[in-house]
Amino acid sequence: MSEDADNWAHGLTERQRRFCEAYSSNGGNALDAARKAGYKKPHPQGVENMQKPTIKAALDKLRAQTTNAAIATREERQAFWSQVLRDAEIDMKDRLKASELLGKAQTDFINKTEVTGANGGPVVSEVRIRFVG
Repeated sequence: MSEDADNWAHGLTERQRRFCEAYSSNGGNALDAARKAGYKKPHPQGVENMQKPTIKAALDKLRAQTTNAAIATREERQAFWSQVLRDAEIDMKDRLKASELLGKAQTDFINKTEVTGANGGPVVSEVRIRFVG
């Protein structure tokens, strides 16, 4: 492994480095990461690790190194949808779809599903509510 590739782990013990790698690869489960790193008491030690500034910094650096630059960020998607929404030369159906996606991304909508039992069995109805701010 090159020195640059391991730079995120500078100042960590071997077990802390393994913890960070496991935490990154398992979707952020500290208990599982502590187990995989070899801690004897994974529950308290996983929680303790997440409170250590050196481990937090290492996880941030590791995340930055492994994030694919080709993947659009939330802000980039929202800027794109806003651009489409405002462009009068784009078909209205596409502008409306951009508006809907932008609204969903910004949690302007909620879906409420109600399930009620009746003689013929359960009835499911969905209500979409739009918040106007």
